[in-house]
Amino acid sequence: MKFNLSTLTKTTLSGVAITATLGCLASSADALTLASSSGSWSNVLLDNGITVNPPGGNTVEFLTVGNESQVRWGVPLSDEKSGLGFTGVTSQSFDVGEMFSVGTLRHFNQSVTQPFVTKADLGITLDFITPSVSQTFNFTFDINETINQPPPACPVGNPPCADIVTLPSTFPTETFNIGGVDYTLELLGFRDPVTGEPVKQFVSPENGRPNSATLFAKITTPSEKVPEPTAMVGLGLFGLYLIGRRNQKQKLH
Repeated sequence: MKFNLSTLTKTTLSGVAITATLGCLASSADALTLASSSGSWSNVLLDNGITVNPPGGNTVEFLTVGNESQVRWGVPLSDEKSGLGFTGVTSQSFDVGEMFSVGTLRHFNQSVTQPFVTKADLGITLDFITPSVSQTFNFTFDINETINQPPPACPVGNPPCADIVTLPSTFPTETFNIGGVDYTLELLGFRDPVTGEPVKQFVSPENGRPNSATLFAKITTPSEKVPEPTAMVGLGLFGLYLIGRRNQKQKLH
Protein backbone atom coordinates (compact mmCIF):
# COMPACT_ATOMS: atom_id res chain seq x y z
CA MET A 1 0.00 0.00 0.00
CA LYS A 2 1.47 3.36 -1.06
CA PHE A 3 0.79 6.78 0.39
CA ASN A 4 1.39 10.03 -1.41
CA LEU A 5 3.27 12.11 1.18
CA SER A 6 2.10 15.39 -0.34
CA THR A 7 -1.55 14.32 -0.28
CA LEU A 8 -1.14 12.95 3.23
CA THR A 9 0.31 16.22 4.46
CA LYS A 10 -2.44 18.29 2.86
CA THR A 11 -5.16 16.02 4.19
CA THR A 12 -3.74 16.03 7.70
CA LEU A 13 -3.26 19.79 7.75
CA SER A 14 -6.80 20.22 6.47
CA GLY A 15 -8.03 18.20 9.44
CA VAL A 16 -6.03 20.40 11.78
CA ALA A 17 -7.37 23.53 10.08
CA ILE A 18 -10.95 22.31 10.45
CA THR A 19 -10.31 21.63 14.12
CA ALA A 20 -8.87 25.12 14.59
CA THR A 21 -11.87 26.62 12.81
CA LEU A 22 -14.29 24.72 15.03
CA GLY A 23 -12.34 25.95 18.04
CA CYS A 24 -12.71 29.53 16.84
CA LEU A 25 -16.43 29.05 16.30
CA ALA A 26 -16.78 27.63 19.80
CA SER A 27 -14.94 30.64 21.14
CA SER A 28 -17.22 33.03 19.22
CA ALA A 29 -20.26 31.23 20.61
CA ASP A 30 -19.06 32.19 24.09
CA ALA A 31 -19.52 35.93 23.40
CA LEU A 32 -22.10 37.55 25.69
CA THR A 33 -24.04 40.78 25.22
CA LEU A 34 -25.33 42.54 28.33
CA ALA A 35 -28.25 44.91 27.78
CA SER A 36 -28.13 46.47 31.26
CA SER A 37 -27.62 45.84 34.95
CA SER A 38 -29.37 47.13 38.06
CA GLY A 39 -29.18 46.65 41.82
CA SER A 40 -31.25 46.49 44.99
CA TRP A 41 -30.27 46.49 48.67
CA SER A 42 -31.51 44.20 51.44
CA ASN A 43 -30.53 42.45 54.69
CA VAL A 44 -28.89 45.53 56.18
CA LEU A 45 -27.28 44.42 59.46
CA LEU A 46 -26.93 47.06 62.19
CA ASP A 47 -24.33 47.04 64.95
CA ASN A 48 -27.11 46.35 67.46
CA GLY A 49 -27.84 43.02 65.73
CA ILE A 50 -31.04 44.11 63.99
CA THR A 51 -31.48 43.30 60.27
CA VAL A 52 -33.49 45.80 58.22
CA ASN A 53 -35.15 45.16 54.85
CA PRO A 54 -37.22 47.37 52.54
CA PRO A 55 -39.19 49.54 53.04
CA GLY A 56 -36.89 50.41 55.98
CA GLY A 57 -37.57 52.75 58.89
CA ASN A 58 -36.42 55.94 60.56
CA THR A 59 -32.73 55.06 60.79
CA VAL A 60 -32.43 52.97 57.59
CA GLU A 61 -33.91 54.18 54.29
CA PHE A 62 -34.10 52.42 50.92
CA LEU A 63 -34.20 54.96 48.08
CA THR A 64 -34.10 55.17 44.30
CA VAL A 65 -32.44 58.36 43.11
CA GLY A 66 -32.40 58.54 39.31
CA ASN A 67 -30.81 55.26 38.18
CA GLU A 68 -29.12 54.70 41.54
CA SER A 69 -30.40 52.27 44.18
CA GLN A 70 -29.44 53.57 47.64
CA VAL A 71 -29.52 52.45 51.25
CA ARG A 72 -28.91 55.22 53.81
CA TRP A 73 -28.47 54.89 57.56
CA GLY A 74 -27.57 56.56 60.85
CA VAL A 75 -28.66 59.73 62.62
CA PRO A 76 -26.93 62.56 60.71
CA LEU A 77 -24.99 65.26 62.53
CA SER A 78 -25.43 67.47 59.46
CA ASP A 79 -27.85 67.07 56.54
CA GLU A 80 -27.20 63.57 55.17
CA LYS A 81 -27.06 59.99 56.36
CA SER A 82 -24.24 57.64 55.49
CA GLY A 83 -24.99 54.99 52.90
CA LEU A 84 -24.26 53.02 49.77
CA GLY A 85 -25.52 53.45 46.22
CA PHE A 86 -25.34 51.23 43.14
CA THR A 87 -25.79 52.31 39.52
CA GLY A 88 -25.87 49.67 36.79
CA VAL A 89 -24.30 49.72 33.34
CA THR A 90 -25.73 49.91 29.83
CA SER A 91 -25.08 47.67 26.82
CA GLN A 92 -21.68 46.00 26.51
CA SER A 93 -20.26 42.81 24.99
CA PHE A 94 -17.59 40.52 26.40
CA ASP A 95 -16.38 36.93 26.23
CA VAL A 96 -16.80 34.18 28.78
CA GLY A 97 -13.84 34.50 31.17
CA GLU A 98 -13.31 38.20 30.37
CA MET A 99 -13.50 40.82 33.12
CA PHE A 100 -16.34 43.33 32.73
CA SER A 101 -18.03 46.11 34.71
CA VAL A 102 -21.34 45.33 36.44
CA GLY A 103 -21.83 48.86 37.76
CA THR A 104 -20.60 51.63 40.04
CA LEU A 105 -20.71 51.54 43.84
CA ARG A 106 -20.88 54.85 45.71
CA HIS A 107 -20.27 55.27 49.43
CA PHE A 108 -21.65 58.26 51.33
CA ASN A 109 -19.27 58.81 54.25
CA GLN A 110 -21.13 61.22 56.49
CA SER A 111 -20.87 62.08 60.18
CA VAL A 112 -23.63 60.08 61.85
CA THR A 113 -24.42 58.57 65.22
CA GLN A 114 -25.57 55.02 65.85
CA PRO A 115 -26.94 52.72 64.66
CA PHE A 116 -24.07 51.91 62.28
CA VAL A 117 -24.27 49.32 59.51
CA THR A 118 -21.87 46.35 59.48
CA LYS A 119 -23.16 44.38 56.45
CA ALA A 120 -25.50 44.85 53.50
CA ASP A 121 -26.63 42.58 50.65
CA LEU A 122 -26.64 43.83 47.08
CA GLY A 123 -28.74 41.99 44.50
CA ILE A 124 -27.27 42.63 41.03
CA THR A 125 -29.60 41.87 38.12
CA LEU A 126 -27.97 41.26 34.74
CA ASP A 127 -30.22 41.46 31.67
CA PHE A 128 -28.57 39.71 28.72
CA ILE A 129 -29.43 40.04 25.04
CA THR A 130 -27.16 37.16 24.02
CA PRO A 131 -28.15 34.74 25.45
CA SER A 132 -31.64 36.08 26.22
CA VAL A 133 -31.82 35.71 29.99
CA SER A 134 -32.21 37.82 33.12
CA GLN A 135 -30.57 36.71 36.36
CA THR A 136 -30.16 38.23 39.83
CA PHE A 137 -27.04 37.54 41.90
CA ASN A 138 -26.78 38.32 45.62
CA PHE A 139 -23.57 39.46 47.30
CA THR A 140 -22.76 40.65 50.83
CA PHE A 141 -20.56 43.67 51.59
CA ASP A 142 -18.79 44.15 54.93
CA ILE A 143 -18.87 47.77 56.11
CA ASN A 144 -16.49 49.27 58.65
CA GLU A 145 -17.66 52.70 59.75
CA THR A 146 -14.64 54.01 61.60
CA ILE A 147 -15.01 56.19 64.68
CA ASN A 148 -13.77 59.74 64.06
CA GLN A 149 -10.65 59.96 66.22
CA PRO A 150 -7.33 61.69 65.59
CA PRO A 151 -4.33 59.61 64.40
CA PRO A 152 -2.83 57.24 65.30
CA ALA A 153 -6.13 55.89 66.67
CA CYS A 154 -7.68 56.33 63.22
CA PRO A 155 -4.90 56.05 60.62
CA VAL A 156 -6.87 54.80 57.60
CA GLY A 157 -7.36 57.09 54.62
CA ASN A 158 -6.36 60.59 53.60
CA PRO A 159 -7.85 62.46 55.39
CA PRO A 160 -7.87 59.92 58.24
CA CYS A 161 -10.88 57.93 59.52
CA ALA A 162 -12.00 56.66 56.13
CA ASP A 163 -14.76 54.07 56.10
CA ILE A 164 -13.99 50.73 54.48
CA VAL A 165 -16.24 48.56 52.29
CA THR A 166 -14.89 45.04 51.82
CA LEU A 167 -15.70 41.94 49.82
CA PRO A 168 -15.22 38.82 51.98
CA SER A 169 -11.97 36.95 51.26
CA THR A 170 -13.98 33.79 50.54
CA PHE A 171 -16.46 35.58 48.34
CA PRO A 172 -18.97 33.06 46.95
CA THR A 173 -19.66 32.62 43.25
CA GLU A 174 -23.17 32.58 41.80
CA THR A 175 -24.16 29.91 39.25
CA PHE A 176 -26.95 29.98 36.66
CA ASN A 177 -27.93 27.60 33.85
CA ILE A 178 -28.56 28.39 30.20
CA GLY A 179 -29.45 25.61 27.80
CA GLY A 180 -28.08 22.96 30.12
CA VAL A 181 -24.74 24.74 30.60
CA ASP A 182 -23.75 26.05 34.04
CA TYR A 183 -22.35 29.59 34.03
CA THR A 184 -20.73 31.13 37.09
CA LEU A 185 -20.63 34.83 37.96
CA GLU A 186 -17.71 35.82 40.15
CA LEU A 187 -17.57 39.32 41.62
CA LEU A 188 -13.86 40.20 41.39
CA GLY A 189 -13.77 43.45 43.33
CA PHE A 190 -13.44 47.22 43.09
CA ARG A 191 -11.33 48.96 40.46
CA ASP A 192 -8.09 50.19 41.99
CA PRO A 193 -7.68 53.86 40.95
CA VAL A 194 -3.90 53.43 40.49
CA THR A 195 -3.47 50.01 38.86
CA GLY A 196 -6.92 49.56 37.34
CA GLU A 197 -6.99 46.01 38.71
CA PRO A 198 -9.79 44.68 40.94
CA VAL A 199 -9.18 44.77 44.71
CA LYS A 200 -11.29 43.46 47.59
CA GLN A 201 -11.33 46.69 49.61
CA PHE A 202 -12.82 50.11 48.89
CA VAL A 203 -11.49 52.89 51.14
CA SER A 204 -13.90 55.83 51.36
CA PRO A 205 -12.56 59.02 53.03
CA GLU A 206 -14.85 61.48 54.77
CA ASN A 207 -14.39 64.43 52.44
CA GLY A 208 -17.87 65.90 52.08
CA ARG A 209 -18.73 64.11 48.84
CA PRO A 210 -19.58 60.52 47.82
CA ASN A 211 -16.71 58.24 46.83
CA SER A 212 -17.19 55.82 43.93
CA ALA A 213 -15.60 52.64 42.60
CA THR A 214 -16.34 50.42 39.60
CA LEU A 215 -17.32 46.84 40.39
CA PHE A 216 -15.76 44.15 38.19
CA ALA A 217 -16.95 40.60 37.57
CA LYS A 218 -16.44 37.73 35.14
CA ILE A 219 -18.54 34.85 33.87
CA THR A 220 -17.01 31.41 33.39
CA THR A 221 -18.26 28.04 32.18
CA PRO A 222 -16.72 24.55 31.94
CA SER A 223 -14.63 24.63 28.75
CA GLU A 224 -15.31 22.08 26.06
CA LYS A 225 -12.28 19.98 25.22
CA VAL A 226 -11.04 20.43 21.66
CA PRO A 227 -8.73 17.68 20.31
CA GLU A 228 -5.07 18.67 20.17
CA PRO A 229 -3.54 19.08 16.68
CA THR A 230 -1.25 16.08 17.31
CA ALA A 231 -4.29 13.97 18.09
CA MET A 232 -5.91 15.12 14.86
CA VAL A 233 -2.76 14.15 12.93
CA GLY A 234 -2.96 10.68 14.42
CA LEU A 235 -6.63 10.38 13.54
CA GLY A 236 -5.87 11.56 10.01
CA LEU A 237 -3.17 8.91 9.55
CA PHE A 238 -5.44 6.20 10.92
CA GLY A 239 -8.25 7.28 8.61
CA LEU A 240 -5.97 7.19 5.57
CA TYR A 241 -4.75 3.75 6.61
CA LEU A 242 -8.33 2.44 6.70
CA ILE A 243 -9.06 3.98 3.29
CA GLY A 244 -5.93 2.37 1.86
CA ARG A 245 -6.87 -1.02 3.26
CA ARG A 246 -10.33 -0.75 1.77
CA ASN A 247 -8.94 0.18 -1.66
CA GLN A 248 -6.47 -2.70 -1.50
CA LYS A 249 -9.24 -5.19 -0.73
CA GLN A 250 -11.30 -3.87 -3.64
CA LYS A 251 -8.36 -4.46 -6.02
CA LEU A 252 -7.93 -8.05 -4.79
CA HIS A 253 -11.59 -8.75 -5.58
